[in-house]
Amino acid sequence: MDATNPPSAAARLCAMCGMCCDGVLFHSVLLGPGDSARTLSALGLKTKRKKGQVFFRQPCPAHRGCGCAIYGQRPGRCRLFNCRQLLRIAAGATTEALAMENIAVARELVGRVDALIGRVAETNPSRSLAQRCANALTTSDPTPLNGELESAMRELESLLDREFRVG
Repeated sequence: MDATNPPSAAARLCAMCGMCCDGVLFHSVLLGPGDSARTLSALGLKTKRKKGQVFFRQPCPAHRGCGCAIYGQRPGRCRLFNCRQLLRIAAGATTEALAMENIAVARELVGRVDALIGRVAETNPSRSLAQRCANALTTSDPTPLNGELESAMRELESLLDREFRVG
């Protein structure tokens, strides 16, 4: 990184979060009019078509570590998306430190849900967190862990809706 051009608050937050890419916030991303399914497929995104809409599933295969392997060629929706945390920072309604705290709380809940899913049933890691949770709950025999998983997922979804998802 260039010391004269430090990363923006948005870049730092996105690098710490990644929930818009890793299957936590969304289960899929619709391609827009300017996106080429063929080009994105060549870059490693497996596009699907359903009811006339082209999309790819989350977690995004281009999401690696703290970044996007196809950042310069990412789909339009990815380019345009700003979570509530980023929007609040841009509007001066919160600070980077508070946004980092919200990300840490969400990440802790994600870890709890993920651990519970692993204890309830084996699921496909190439599916979104919500899909994995639903699969675990429908393919396992009811146990007290199922209730704990349902409760943790409700808590996480509430936090994501309130603090990260937009409209």
